[in-house]
Amino acid sequence: MRPAAAPALLVAAVVAAAHSSRGASAWISRDAPSSRVSFQHQLPPLSASSDNVADTSSWAKRALLISSFSDGVVNSPPAKAFLKFSIATTFATEQSLRVEEMVRESVLFSPCAGPSIDLLNSLEDVDAAAASLSSSSILEAEPDTPIDLLEMERRANDVLCQLSNHISSDKDTSNEPTNCCRILYIPTAMYALNPESKNTPGKQRQRARADGKKRRNLVVKTIEDLLGDHVTVLACTLDFDDGSIKQPVGSDDDSLFPKDGKEAFSSWKPHLIYVEGGNTFWLQHCIEKGDWTDDLLAACTGNDAYAVYVGKSAGAIVAGSRVDTATWKGWDNPAVVPGKETYGDWNGCRGMSFMGPNASIFPHYDDESWEVVVQEKTKQMIEEDGDDVTVYSLHEWEACCIGGEAREVFVVSGDQ
Repeated sequence: MRPAAAPALLVAAVVAAAHSSRGASAWISRDAPSSRVSFQHQLPPLSASSDNVADTSSWAKRALLISSFSDGVVNSPPAKAFLKFSIATTFATEQSLRVEEMVRESVLFSPCAGPSIDLLNSLEDVDAAAASLSSSSILEAEPDTPIDLLEMERRANDVLCQLSNHISSDKDTSNEPTNCCRILYIPTAMYALNPESKNTPGKQRQRARADGKKRRNLVVKTIEDLLGDHVTVLACTLDFDDGSIKQPVGSDDDSLFPKDGKEAFSSWKPHLIYVEGGNTFWLQHCIEKGDWTDDLLAACTGNDAYAVYVGKSAGAIVAGSRVDTATWKGWDNPAVVPGKETYGDWNGCRGMSFMGPNASIFPHYDDESWEVVVQEKTKQMIEEDGDDVTVYSLHEWEACCIGGEAREVFVVSGDQ
């Protein structure tokens, strides 16, 4: 029997067991009442002597990992509150850097007069707005205390309103809309060819691109509704396989979109990177083949991170520490990747470790089908990687929220 959903947006987050006791119970028990509502996990300090682990800089500054976009985000007020908060944070960071640069330029333009007082005041206001959204202000909670997602959404609304006014008054000379959210949609996992399909490769690609466009449009519509009419959404589609940019939306001005994938990361700098579900093995192969890992890490981790990462299914798995959780169900066909055609070829394959060095994702979870599998497979991972292994198994209606600055992970539930 499922426990009742959390009231409104106030979601109680229960801190996980201490490092010394995680071991055999590292997989998330779905019998615990709190796990249906939310689950918070503060990982212990990383061991400097541990081999084959990422350091703390690999934590995503803000990320949302899901099994289903419709169930895990669209129909989940808590997930949407966290997503709105995360996007507002990227806006504040970007605007702070923008105004800071304008202050420098004002000094160079008139060294005798010094920096513009108006710009200094604006910078102070923007920095204050950014500080109100810092991880330490909301996410860094004491054990057994609730994370108030209603307060998180309220602060996001206040900051978006403040930034709207400042961006309008401090706008530079670019052609970009005054208030703009840039989305980079990556459907590569959907584009894997099915060797057993009766359709030709060309027909499969055509259908996959059409389906990807529909899913991308739902993401764009959701973000537009979330941020309101005063924000313009610019979105384009990147295929990690060939680095191409297609299907720009939000403006007819081609100059507002990147020419290729590398430019998307280096200069376009999306506020939101959405990595679609599909064949996990094909997605990981294309990430490695195109050297996209460094681009994703630069965009989403460290002090200079500028993007919120949203990973669905396969996109969630590659964000974890181990990609081989994709082998546990037997759903994805590894034969799409030359030289790695069997599940055994993917044992120990490492992901981006957006939740620390030993936290992985198992999407599309349900108790009846996968509880025993997750428990047994996690025990194997513990034997290989040590006691500090954690596997977040997500139902369709759940979203794993990551606040990397505070090193927080918690799971929220939408409508069931």
